[in-house]
Amino acid sequence: MKNLNNLLYFIPFGLLAACGLGNDSAGNTTEIENAIAIRVFDDGAPAANVRYQVLPSWYVADTAETSAVKYIYQGTTDSDGWVHINGHKDGSYTINFTKGDSSIVLQYTLNNLNHEYTLDSAALEAAGTVMGLVDLPDSSDYAWVAVQGINTIVKTDSLGQFVIRKAPCGNLIVSAWDAEELSAIGETSASVTSNDTIDLGLIENPNKEIPENAIRFMPSDLISDWMRPLSFPTVLILRLDKHNFDFSKAEKDGSDIRLYDGKGNLIPFEIDGWDTTINSATLNIRVESAADTVRPWMLTWGDKKAPKLDSANVWKDLSDSLLASLNSVEILNFDEGTQYNALPEPLRNYWYIQPHDSATLSDAMKKDLLNGIVKADSSIFGKKVLHIEYSADGDKGQYIVFGTRIAAHQHDLSRLDSVEVWLKGNGDFEIILETIVESDTNYKTSYQGSVNKEWTRIVVRPSDFTNSDGKSYHGWDVTRNKITRFTIFAYNGTDLWIDNVRMYGINFDDLL
Repeated sequence: MKNLNNLLYFIPFGLLAACGLGNDSAGNTTEIENAIAIRVFDDGAPAANVRYQVLPSWYVADTAETSAVKYIYQGTTDSDGWVHINGHKDGSYTINFTKGDSSIVLQYTLNNLNHEYTLDSAALEAAGTVMGLVDLPDSSDYAWVAVQGINTIVKTDSLGQFVIRKAPCGNLIVSAWDAEELSAIGETSASVTSNDTIDLGLIENPNKEIPENAIRFMPSDLISDWMRPLSFPTVLILRLDKHNFDFSKAEKDGSDIRLYDGKGNLIPFEIDGWDTTINSATLNIRVESAADTVRPWMLTWGDKKAPKLDSANVWKDLSDSLLASLNSVEILNFDEGTQYNALPEPLRNYWYIQPHDSATLSDAMKKDLLNGIVKADSSIFGKKVLHIEYSADGDKGQYIVFGTRIAAHQHDLSRLDSVEVWLKGNGDFEIILETIVESDTNYKTSYQGSVNKEWTRIVVRPSDFTNSDGKSYHGWDVTRNKITRFTIFAYNGTDLWIDNVRMYGINFDDLL
């Protein structure tokens, strides 16, 4: 990067100060002489002898410099915390104040319209940390990352990862440079706050050649908080829809899709739930190690000559607990003894019981629905179950509805494998998946059955749901991408016991 500042050109800019700063003023004046006046505080008191350094806002540190940096201005604040610089040169500048592990950075511009810059409330804050990832050119093993306007530059590792420690509080522009070509890769902005860590994500290389039918994305975009801490190998799930994928240019079965890691290696995956009628598909992607998730991935399609891929067993050798987490969702259990479902925030909602058309609940449940939660017997897992005592004559159109909202808005659940519910009691029931939001139509699909005095594991697969009746029920194919609610109807009986409702083949992200 020798003589980098002479090779590269930036357009000067001005940024407002951030991080605990007061209002500044930069006004017009008839004075020809430029001047700045800044007062610095530390822990609420004027800060004397605080070091300051001024550089052009476009400045980028040079890794090959052997002499000291030639600051435009430098010095320390006076006994009252003030810095006064008269006869200041025109241009856009960055001033960096530092004292121990505290700092603050400000930007200002002086020209024929603005001759003064004044700020009387600049506050020192604990320095932060800035981290991120540079989209390395194929020919480079690393890149340089600099904070413009201050003398800070770091080297990435071979994957493009970097960390800038003791980053000053304020608005920063972070630039990345190709170590081989000495050309710009890209830049991004960061607002550093006191003692915080800012993750800039990917600084993308706009010169990267991307095929016409392709998308690039960070694997980290597929990792939700509930999946952490990650264990490897694991499976990440990529959901495709009309917003991120052009189904019209891909094969009807998705057989032309290829997925590549940051080094151009093929990544094994399986297609789950491909459906061009609703422009929806899901890829289950096998990931062997954390290193495979660091650099951007690229998904391509549309190559009719692409060789056929061998089928991938992406779930091989994963633990039972990881499989359950990645490939199922517990909707309800009653062990907490509350009226909430078993989903995490923000999916956590009340469960409810409603009698319809003169159906009735027991007096105890009329008083408080929580009276229906009782200690579980030894034949069923869990500590507690729900016991609904009711009266409902199905021939008279009477029924009891038990249910909970499982999603805030409609999602495509085409890849659902099954719904599992444990039931016992007497009478008839319907397990229903439906929507009651985002539409004037209450779309729903139903499975009907009867219960007896023995606990029974009811497993309902998409093919088990009844077909459309042309009126109230729409069938699985119509309802599958509109589901927001799980419900059970009960009638022609007096008792319904419920526990452990779980959906297989989906995970929490399918409901968020």
